[in-house]
Amino acid sequence: MLWSRYRVFVKDIFQLSYPIILGQLGLVLMGVADTIMVGRLGKEALAGVNQANSLFFMTSGLTFGVLFAISTLVSIKVGEKKASGGFIIYRAGLIVSVLLFAFQFGILSLLTEHFEWLKQSEAVNIIAPQYLNIVNWSILPMLVFLNARQFTDGLGHTKISMVLTLAGLVVNVALNAVLIYGFWIIPAMGYEGAAWATLISRFAMMFAALWYVRFSKFMKTYVPPQMPKWSEVWKETPGVWKMGIPIALQTFAEWACFSVSGIMVGWYGEIQVAAHAVALNAASVTYMVASGIGMAGSILVGNGYGEQSVSKIRKVAHATFFLMVIFELFNALIFVIFNRQIAGLYGVEPEVMPLILPLFLLAAVFQVSDGIQAAAMSLLRGIKDVFWASIISIFSYWVVSMPLSYYLGEILQKEVYGVWTGFTVGLLVASILGVYRFYQKSNKLLFV
Repeated sequence: MLWSRYRVFVKDIFQLSYPIILGQLGLVLMGVADTIMVGRLGKEALAGVNQANSLFFMTSGLTFGVLFAISTLVSIKVGEKKASGGFIIYRAGLIVSVLLFAFQFGILSLLTEHFEWLKQSEAVNIIAPQYLNIVNWSILPMLVFLNARQFTDGLGHTKISMVLTLAGLVVNVALNAVLIYGFWIIPAMGYEGAAWATLISRFAMMFAALWYVRFSKFMKTYVPPQMPKWSEVWKETPGVWKMGIPIALQTFAEWACFSVSGIMVGWYGEIQVAAHAVALNAASVTYMVASGIGMAGSILVGNGYGEQSVSKIRKVAHATFFLMVIFELFNALIFVIFNRQIAGLYGVEPEVMPLILPLFLLAAVFQVSDGIQAAAMSLLRGIKDVFWASIISIFSYWVVSMPLSYYLGEILQKEVYGVWTGFTVGLLVASILGVYRFYQKSNKLLFV
């Protein structure tokens, strides 16, 4: 009886989520490919590129978070039977993307110029800024692509971004092979080759996404024959900022926690940074799957919000949490049983391996909490409760996780293991508070 009540929603979430998951995996596998291929250049190159990407990832929490509002706003339009109105929101997202580019580029340029502020090793202080000086220019295409992806995902057509992202992954890996190691008349560029590969592939993804939204036959249903006036588009931008800024604070609180944790690990030397990079990189693959399930749940909850159906919202939430727990328990088992084999894929140097294996066991512990908090934050976004989602994230990661990581890692000298224990506890707190807040808020929804 219970399964029959939720079976249709589990099916809908799966159908929406698997293209999102594959697309998410495509994005994170670009980082995995960089880590694996750069890792063969030595632990210094691996540590430098990882720290650069941690900084890039941290600041992206602010910019990505704002654009995450696009899919929710569009999905609500779909629920209201006004899907064509989502195109104006998409156009507003383009304006927001340009402004976010200027913001993130300025911050990263300052930090790149003064990377020594982060107190990393001498090698990392040289390698990371050189890598960032190239990758920083990929911010604009990355944001424009994300805006288009959020638009199509919000419409429920999640396969579009999946195809474009996986195509971008193929381009990225091929360019990595050529530019990192050299081919024919093209000289080996080392870790800078990985940066150029990322930049070129992101531009390719941006142009493909822009063309698809504007000119493909499939999108003609949602694109008006006459482009909306920019005055109409400007009227939608405050709504994007109003919803997007709290989401940005939430994503930044979480992503910055992991990035700063990586910087803290950098205090303990390149071997520990390399171990941290590999373990966290592998864990990020499973997180992208969890994130995809959460995003699918958010889209369906947004539809329910637009339809003003509390029953649908709650049933979608139950189905989302059910799928998430099953998936994350499976992931935890994989990390426990196959930790050595997974670590071996990265081809790290022998002295790094003994540090990596215990980190995989810690990753197995935080899998379930990480998935549940990702689902809870996405579902809160679907019912527009973004303020409390940001408060929960800031508390969990910056009041609980970061002080605990510092205390265990630095004061008790547990180093990388102490840092990982800290953010494992933070994820547990976020999952508990996130689930509590969602059900509290959904019980109080009153539609008139």
